[in-house]
Amino acid sequence: MMRRPLPSDPVPRRPESAFAQVDVCELACLQLLAGAQRSLFDDDQWILTGLAQRHRSIQDWELKWDFTEILNPAWRVVTKEIVLALLAPRFEPVLQCPLAVRAVRSPRTANRARIQLTAWFNWLTSRGIRTLAGVTQELCEQYLEERSWSVPEPDKPQRRLDPDTLSEIVRTMKLVPLYGELLSTDGHRPGFTPWPGKTAAAVVGAKRGRANRVPPVPDHILQPLLATCLYLVNDVGPHLADLLDELRADVAAAEHLPRFTVDHLPAMREVLAQMRSAREPLPAISAQKAAVVEEQADSGPLAYLAANRLGRKIGVRELSRSWAYRRLKENPTLLELAAKVGFVGAWARVAAPIPRADTGELVPWTKPLADGDVEIMAGYVLTACLVLTCALSGMRTSELAEITVGARSCERLAPGTGSRFRLASRVIKWKPFGGVPDEWVVIEEVDRAVALAERLIGRPIGEPLFGTIMIGDRLANLRTWLERSGNRERWGLPLIPQGPVNARMLRRTLAQAIAERPGGLLAAKIALKHISVATTEGYAARPGGSQRLFLAEIEEAEDHHHVRLTVEAFRDFQAGRLPSGPGARGLIEAFAHVDAELKEAARSDPKVLQHDAHLESLLRKQAHTLHVGPANFCWFRDPAKALCLRLAGTPDATKPLVGMCDSARCPQATHHPCHRPVWAGQAESLTVFIESPRVPPGERRRLIPERERALRVVAELDASIQEGTV
Repeated sequence: MMRRPLPSDPVPRRPESAFAQVDVCELACLQLLAGAQRSLFDDDQWILTGLAQRHRSIQDWELKWDFTEILNPAWRVVTKEIVLALLAPRFEPVLQCPLAVRAVRSPRTANRARIQLTAWFNWLTSRGIRTLAGVTQELCEQYLEERSWSVPEPDKPQRRLDPDTLSEIVRTMKLVPLYGELLSTDGHRPGFTPWPGKTAAAVVGAKRGRANRVPPVPDHILQPLLATCLYLVNDVGPHLADLLDELRADVAAAEHLPRFTVDHLPAMREVLAQMRSAREPLPAISAQKAAVVEEQADSGPLAYLAANRLGRKIGVRELSRSWAYRRLKENPTLLELAAKVGFVGAWARVAAPIPRADTGELVPWTKPLADGDVEIMAGYVLTACLVLTCALSGMRTSELAEITVGARSCERLAPGTGSRFRLASRVIKWKPFGGVPDEWVVIEEVDRAVALAERLIGRPIGEPLFGTIMIGDRLANLRTWLERSGNRERWGLPLIPQGPVNARMLRRTLAQAIAERPGGLLAAKIALKHISVATTEGYAARPGGSQRLFLAEIEEAEDHHHVRLTVEAFRDFQAGRLPSGPGARGLIEAFAHVDAELKEAARSDPKVLQHDAHLESLLRKQAHTLHVGPANFCWFRDPAKALCLRLAGTPDATKPLVGMCDSARCPQATHHPCHRPVWAGQAESLTVFIESPRVPPGERRRLIPERERALRVVAELDASIQEGTV
C-alpha cells in the first residue's frame, strides 16, 4: 500500500520531466485525424485541433495551447506536466503521486486548468516571485481577492464574482501540491498547500446542492418569440424551402452555361425588347448590396441591376465580369429600360398568399427577392427552427450542436394512435470526450422544424444542421431583420421585446412550465402535456439518456412549485381564507398542527417564526402529496380514498388520475381562493350555453346540473372565506 506523504517530507525534483519527448495525444489516448499535426510534450505550443473525437461545441481556440504565455520558463514546464497529468492520469509517473486526480479530464477541462495556471503564475511573476517555494498563504489570499471581482468596465461598478467561479480558481491553485512528486523544474516548499484542510468550495463559500439558478425566459418575451418562430416555420418556411430548391437548381444549371461574349449581344437585345414590351422590371440586387450602393456618392443608373441574373435570361453563366457587358452598360436601350421599369427581385414576383398572424388576412408570403435575399431569409428561418427545437425539446446547447442532417426518424404506431418522432444526437455533458450517441423523443412541431432546417441548409446527410448555437445573438439578428425588411408588419407578427434569451433559459422555461402547468399551453397549439409525454417516453426508451436528466429537472421544479403552493395555501389559512371541498377538513387540521408547531417554536426561538425555510420544512411532507388539478388541489395521502382510482379500477396506483378528478366528491380534493375564478368562469360559460336558443333541450338539461355544481363550489368557497375572516 502506498504511504501517504507527511506534510514535512521533502519532495525530490526529477532531473528530467517524466513526459520528455512524449506524444501528447498518444499518451492521452486521444485519436487524431489522418494527417493532423501531432504535438510533443517539449513543444511550447500544443495543437489539438485535429482530434477525431472532438465535439462540435468545442472551439478551435480551446484546442490551441500556447504555453509561451507563461512568463517564467520553469513554470511553463510545471503547467505542461500538470495539464498532461490531467489528460493521462493512468501514466505510471502520475500514479506515483498519491494525491493526484485519478479521473480522466477532457481537453476542454485541461485547457481551463492551463488558463487558470497561466494567470496564477504570471501574477506571481508580477509580484517578484521567481520560485514556487516562495508562495505563501498570504499571497494566495491576495490573488484570490483580486480575482474575486469582475473586469472593470467604463461607467459600471465592479461586482463580486459568483462563488462557483471562484472555486475553480482555488481548485487550480491547489493542483500544484497534488503533483509534487511529478514536477521536474519547480514546486512548493515541503508541507505547503493553499488553504490546507479546506475544499475549494469551503474556501469561497460555495454551497453544495443548490437549486437550479438559471432564470426562465420572461413570458412577455417567450410568447411573441414562440409565436414568431412558429409562424416562420409553419407558414413561411414551406414556401421558402420550395423557392430555395428552385434557386439551387438554377445555380446548378448555370454551371454548364457559357460566358457572355459578343455573339450573345443579339440575344441580349431581344431579351431587353421583350422586357420592354411586357414592362417587366429588371432583376435587382439583394437588399444587403443595395444598402452598400446607397452609401456610394456616384453609383450610376445600373447600380441596382443584378447583371448575372439578367444574363441567365439569355442563357449565359456570368454577365457582370465580361468586357462586352461593360460596353453594354452604356447602351441607351438598357438605360432607358432601367428608367422605365425599374428594378425588382427576380424571385417570388407572384408569391402565394398566406394568412397574417394577427388578422388572418391573406397576403403574399414575401415581396420579390433577389438571390441573396432568399439565402438571407433562409438563415433567419433556420434560426426560428433552432429556437423551436430548443424550446420544445429541452436539449442542451452541446446536444443541439450535434444534430446532423438525417437525424430524424418517425415510428408509426398502431392505427389511430399517431406517430412517435425521434431525434438523434450526442450527449456531451458528463460523458467521455466526444460524447455518446443518444436519441430524443420529441413532439411533431420539433420534427417539423428539423425537417424544414434540413431543406433550408441543403447539406448532405451527416453534416451539422444548425452550426453555431448562439441563440441570443441569432435572435437579435432575427429581430433586426424582421424590422428592417418590413416582414414583421407584412406578416402581422408581434414585436419580440429586448431581453436575454439563451438555450439554458429556454430549457429551464420548459421544465418549469411542465412542472407548474402540466395541462396548459406553452404557446398557441403547443400543449405541455404532449411535451411531457414525449419526455417520459424518451426516458423509458433510454433510461440512461439525456431525457432522464431533463425529466429529473422537471421533477425538481415540480417539487419546488408544490412547496410554494402549499406555503401559499397555509398563508391563506393563517389569514382566514379557508379551503373548501370534501378534503378541506383534513387539510385544515394538518395546517392547524403546523401552526401550533410554529407558535411553539416562536416561544423557544422567535427568529424561527419568520424563517421561510423552517416553514417549508414543516410543510414539505404535506407538499409531497399535492397534485395540481386545473380547478382544485388533490392531496393524495391515501390511494384507497381516491375517487378517480376507484372509478378507474386501479386502487393500488401511486398517483391520482387528475384528468378524471371529480373534486366535488373526492375526499382528498380541496378548493382554494385561487380556484374561484375557474369555477366562476365555468358557471358563466355554462349559463351562456343554457340560455342560448341554439342548444337542444336535452343538452340544456345536461348542462344545468353542471352549472349548479360550479355555483355550489363558488358559494362554498365564499362561505369558507367569510367564516375564516369572522
